[in-house]
Amino acid sequence: MDGDSYQLLRCTALRANFLVECLQDLDKSLRESGSRLYVGKGDPIEVLPKLWDKWGVTHMTFEQDETGEPYAKQRDEKVLEQAKKYGIKVESFASETLHPLHKYTEVAKGSVPSTMGAFQTLFGKMGKVTKPTPAPKKYPPSDDHDSKIMLPPKSATDLPWPRHVPKDEVTPHWDAANCRGLAPIVRGGEVCALAQLKKTVEERPNFVATYEKPMTSPVATREMSTTVLSPYMSLGCLSPRRLWYAIAESSARSSATSKSKPPVSLHGQALWRDFNHLMAHEANRNQPGSWGQIDGNKFCRPIPWDDDKVLLSAWKEGRTGYPWIDACMKQLETEGWIHHLGRHAVACFLTRGDLWQSWEKGAEHFESRLLDADYALNGFNWLWLSCSGFFYQYFRCYSPVAFQKKNDPNGEYIRKWIPELRELPSKYIYEPWTAPASIQEKAGVRIGRDYPKPIVDHAIESKENMSKMKMAYDQYKELGEADTGSSKPAARTSVKSPARKRQKN
Repeated sequence: MDGDSYQLLRCTALRANFLVECLQDLDKSLRESGSRLYVGKGDPIEVLPKLWDKWGVTHMTFEQDETGEPYAKQRDEKVLEQAKKYGIKVESFASETLHPLHKYTEVAKGSVPSTMGAFQTLFGKMGKVTKPTPAPKKYPPSDDHDSKIMLPPKSATDLPWPRHVPKDEVTPHWDAANCRGLAPIVRGGEVCALAQLKKTVEERPNFVATYEKPMTSPVATREMSTTVLSPYMSLGCLSPRRLWYAIAESSARSSATSKSKPPVSLHGQALWRDFNHLMAHEANRNQPGSWGQIDGNKFCRPIPWDDDKVLLSAWKEGRTGYPWIDACMKQLETEGWIHHLGRHAVACFLTRGDLWQSWEKGAEHFESRLLDADYALNGFNWLWLSCSGFFYQYFRCYSPVAFQKKNDPNGEYIRKWIPELRELPSKYIYEPWTAPASIQEKAGVRIGRDYPKPIVDHAIESKENMSKMKMAYDQYKELGEADTGSSKPAARTSVKSPARKRQKN
């Protein structure tokens, strides 16, 4: 894999480790079936022809990147050129979504929907979701697999990477029994993916039948308030079609008299995923590489965001002075995961809610940290939460205080991720700057010294930002691009942003 790929372009050690675990698991499964995972180092345009010659390859199959992620699209086009040059017969597949994206565009006759409701109508015209194909149980026997690898056997870049457990390590880092580790929320690989599917879907028919995403808890991930299957979906460890049928079969066994429906049900979450991929596909079809950025993105309203490195760093590092926001960012850094409501809150806070920073910066950070980072979904969610695309109700703003207080009044989530505030009374846990000096002293924390004061005043900034959003929207309409489904590429506006009033600690 090349370093320019979406998965590695911005990648923390935690995310890279999850990817390596997925590859280790794949190699193990292939070996049990009589094959193995081969790893070639370097540019695939140069490496693959050498492998074709060395191994006498005549046919090649691969999974298409229909979404249009720039690196993958360019790589595939060049590989196909090389295959044609070498006389290699190629067959490709499109199984990353429930239906191939090009099939959606065919049924929609080129006019794809840009709202979830309209997408559900389109999905209803697509016919039944194809059942997943079982993996081969056995490959043709061969005793020279290892001789075919092109890397030195001891190379640090070869796979699998064996894990050497120190003799004095009392607690295993990887609890293989339940695919959980001390830091990551889940471990990589198909084996763990199927175990998670069984635990969170197949064995909980009533949960599946009545699931409503908005009703899940932002603080109960380990208690399986959600399925936590998205990391596996993002790297192909779990097929969306397998998930689709697992949900259907589990729900059918439920005794619930009232069952949830899309878009909030579990099937609805699978539909959202396809919808997001279709939007990325459409944006890139209109202008290659435009998804995930402002310029040229047909679905993006051109909001004139600020560029304040101090505010951005405080947000990334969980130093905003708003405990709910900072706790979410601490969890992201430690586990590579945040519940979707937490993601909504921190994204709104960074962009239209409080800091007025570009969603592109937030998307880049999420891309590197999230175990479930996905090119299509990450871009869509940041467009939505910043009100740059798809969602336009900018006057609906997540409060960094009130929103979470109703879900977790005692602030247990904050106490877990921000130990400096652990001893504060619940009355002050969401607004520690309001605690009297005597209370702070008793709790062992001094706001402004041990934990920062708020970097901005939410009550003031959120109102000012709403005014700026209205101004940007008005200018957008004047350009004749009020419809986010327009085929016109977005252009920058010239709305002037007032100087940010940063709080002093």
